[in-house]
Amino acid sequence: MSGESPRIKPMTPGVPRAARFRAYIMGAVVTTGLTGVGVRAWALQVSAGDHYRALAERQHGMRVEVPAPRGDVLDAHDRPLAVSADADSIWANPREVKDVAATAEKLARLVDGDPRLLEAKLGGDRRFVWIDRHVTTEVARAVREAKLPGIEVAREPRRWYPARSVAGPVIGRADIDGNGVDGVELSMNDLLRGKRAAAVAVRDARGRAMLADGLAAAEPGATVHLSLDRTIQSIADLAIADAVTTNKAKSGVAVVLDVKTSRVLAMASYPSYDPNGGEGHGARNRAVTDAFEAGSVMKVFSIAAALDDGTVSPDTEFDLHGGQYRIGPKTIRDVHHDLYSTVSNIIKRSSNVGAAQIALRFGRDKLYAALRKFGFGTKTGIELPGEQAGTIRDGSHWRDIELATISYGYGLTVTPLQIAAALAAIGNRGMYREPRIVDEVIDSDGTALYRGAGESRRVVSEKAADQMMAMLLTVFDKGKFAGTAHDLVVPGFKCGGKTGTAHKYDPETKQYAPDRYLSSFAGLAPVDHPRLAIVVLVDEPSGGDYFGGKVAGPVFAAVASEALRYLGVPGEALPPDAPGPAPVAVHRVAGAAPLGVHDPIAPVPAPPPEPAIDPSAVVAPDFRGMGVARALDLARSLHLDVEIHGGGRVLDQDPAPGQAVSAARVTLEFSDGATRISAAH
Repeated sequence: MSGESPRIKPMTPGVPRAARFRAYIMGAVVTTGLTGVGVRAWALQVSAGDHYRALAERQHGMRVEVPAPRGDVLDAHDRPLAVSADADSIWANPREVKDVAATAEKLARLVDGDPRLLEAKLGGDRRFVWIDRHVTTEVARAVREAKLPGIEVAREPRRWYPARSVAGPVIGRADIDGNGVDGVELSMNDLLRGKRAAAVAVRDARGRAMLADGLAAAEPGATVHLSLDRTIQSIADLAIADAVTTNKAKSGVAVVLDVKTSRVLAMASYPSYDPNGGEGHGARNRAVTDAFEAGSVMKVFSIAAALDDGTVSPDTEFDLHGGQYRIGPKTIRDVHHDLYSTVSNIIKRSSNVGAAQIALRFGRDKLYAALRKFGFGTKTGIELPGEQAGTIRDGSHWRDIELATISYGYGLTVTPLQIAAALAAIGNRGMYREPRIVDEVIDSDGTALYRGAGESRRVVSEKAADQMMAMLLTVFDKGKFAGTAHDLVVPGFKCGGKTGTAHKYDPETKQYAPDRYLSSFAGLAPVDHPRLAIVVLVDEPSGGDYFGGKVAGPVFAAVASEALRYLGVPGEALPPDAPGPAPVAVHRVAGAAPLGVHDPIAPVPAPPPEPAIDPSAVVAPDFRGMGVARALDLARSLHLDVEIHGGGRVLDQDPAPGQAVSAARVTLEFSDGATRISAAH
């Protein structure tokens, strides 16, 4: 045996195989569980995190919004036309209402509502529902004192219109949620409505909002400064309302522009409405939304263009053929059966035949270009909704009869605002400026967000504009050879204007209706230094009168008189026995013979019966159409001593041909003024 000791193996406690297996299983289970938790956590917090975060916010938080007060709308002198002020509104949290039926019954008595409708609102599962908005102070106080569970009273902005119906269709209105519905409220809505304040609040166990840091103030809307003058607007509103009601018309429009700038000083429509909630919501602002065949007021622009081109001059003479002129198969007629007339007297007497001949000489291409230059057939771009462009066909497609009728207002449609802007261009010595009704928009911090500045362009020369203004003055001439506005008086001021009486087209019969008219008047005041351009249209008068000078003319006279005196425009000194200033409400002028109906194919009125001739008196010969020399020779052949003042051709005479001249005096109206031929037998 050797000396080495034997090797001893260490003894380790034995682990049963079953125990080891269970340990492995437990480890796998724990690992799997932790992996599942991790995967689920990933799904909840990452993959679907946004979804569950939104659910949590809806459950534990609520978004609170405070509506912003709308900006003010002010007139040219910063007088309020639309403002915002807080009003009481009633709302409910249906989840807090304990007895739905009883609460609905009590609430119905307080707000004068329907219990069944209120019960339906309170029985829902929402946390917020409006019960009644913009209630009176008395109703709000009664609801607060009732202390009904789940019923609350809150303050929210409400729109108020201090001027009530003054310029109602122009200003428009905002709905109960503070959104513009029409008028300036709609066109300027983005600037007026401001920015709401909003925050997320935490709900308590009863669902009530808790704001730890408070709520930021809402940013009020910008202030809109209009060119409208509330005083002139009131004058126009009253005058057009009186004309429409007195003449039993469908509607009426009056537009007043500042001649130099084309800023809208007044834009009246009747029917009107009170934006505060009066009847008539939806009444149109007809000055921009309605386009008409305006009739003879359009002669101002077609003839001004011909003057500017040199096609005619104020003294250019035309044979009027006794008031009837045939173009192809159609006959154009005048009410006045004048034989000859100068261009000036074509405006004064409103001759369709004369205007047609001027247009035929001027040409379709030139007339079309001129009317487009005056702004017809194109929107003015004014800051109001619903503006119409009107219609005017391409001049290259006009037939001769269309060329003729368009020259005196048939065959194209125009808006009252377009006419007013074009007329202002005549008063502004040929410079057209795009009309604007918004002067500027100022943000709450004083920043100018918008300034109304339309483009300008020359439409006719200064000479042509001055010639036309002189013609418009003659429309007010009185006497035997009177203008179509001879009845009108604007105390203290010389004005110029143009009447229009257009037959309306009936789309059903496809003819011009014999008894439906559009009466109009377009004028400049005062005519020597025009300050105001005023256009008046009265649609379908049915009270007996329908001529423009009789129906629309008095509105012009009233508005011009009141507005010029309000603006401090100096006028002429009046004699002691002169009538006083024209009242705001229109007073009609009675007893004047009808003048100026203009229908492209109207029947010729029957002449009055001829009076009996005194056989012992001298019988008046027919001087009409004669020049001065021939009239003088005829008068001398009848042994009439003559006195001559003026020249041209005889347009009319008094007494008429064939009548007795018992006083041996005959008065002849020549184309450039009166020539008296008189003698005693």
